[in-house]
Amino acid sequence: MVLPALILALALLMPRGEKGDADFGVRLVRAFRQTLPFLCVTVFYLLMRLNALGGKLGSRTQHLPFRIVLLSWPATLWFYAKVLLWPVRSHAFADPTLADGFSLGGVLLPCLGVVGAVAVLTMAVFWAWRKAQRELRDQEAVGVEYALLMGTLLLVLPLLPALHLNALNPGDFLHGRYTYLPSAGLMLLVATGWHLAGKNRIPLLCAGGLLAVVFAVLVVSQVGQWKDDLTVFTIAHALAPHNAPVAQHLADAHVQSALLLADDGRCDEAMPVFEQVSHEYPQDWYAWAGLGICFVQVNNLTKAEESLHRAAELSHDSRVMQQWQELRANMGLPNSVPRD
Repeated sequence: MVLPALILALALLMPRGEKGDADFGVRLVRAFRQTLPFLCVTVFYLLMRLNALGGKLGSRTQHLPFRIVLLSWPATLWFYAKVLLWPVRSHAFADPTLADGFSLGGVLLPCLGVVGAVAVLTMAVFWAWRKAQRELRDQEAVGVEYALLMGTLLLVLPLLPALHLNALNPGDFLHGRYTYLPSAGLMLLVATGWHLAGKNRIPLLCAGGLLAVVFAVLVVSQVGQWKDDLTVFTIAHALAPHNAPVAQHLADAHVQSALLLADDGRCDEAMPVFEQVSHEYPQDWYAWAGLGICFVQVNNLTKAEESLHRAAELSHDSRVMQQWQELRANMGLPNSVPRD
């Protein structure tokens, strides 16, 4: 979605050729002509999205006041700055950073951190631009300017949609994957700086190689967390203990594991999991269904009927409803319909 804006900015801000470079109108027409094919694809996508969502481009997943969204931006941006500049730990999940009011730790310090990062980036880009102007031939200097502009735009533009907090998952809107495209922009800026480093290239290359080895080890150490849902959300809960959706997913993963135990006839191990999850998350129908299955195995049909009834009410799943009705028939009870 940000690609047309990127192409438009590049074509508009970095004119080429001997004619029309000083004429903003000429540059604007040329930039629009170059952007038009990508814009058409974007418009076609938006039309399909409108059709799929019943006339809406998107839906609000939460209704945060703009004041809270605005106060939460510094901590949100600081999270992404840390992901980009110091990715020494997994940032697949994170605790929410919503700020209900102004505070030192929640607003001011992250804001200062973001301002500092932007200042360093601005000075580095300006240094590279001035160095290219002084030391490189015209054509090579233009290439460096393109790289600086493209890297900056690619670093900044893809992060902007991530600031629309009301369109993201409530309580779980910070993810390292939102920095994939910005990382490409950052690496383009780093590569441009290395190109301009001259005699310092060898020390920088050695430092970069050492850093790459260290980060490779960190990557390998984090791969194991993705082997199954239970491992993913166990580690995610350790990283983000106050992330409610992660806690819910972890509970669901425990229920899935407990269901496998129940299928093997090990309800003595599965029952505590079902009971805990159904107590903490009363709307989790998987846990209620698991309780019903286990109560059937221990021949507590009354409890089994109550649990399967609750699971049928919450899920309206055809298999659960069939299990419930069959149990009622075996108990000599009439057919019933779950309430909404």
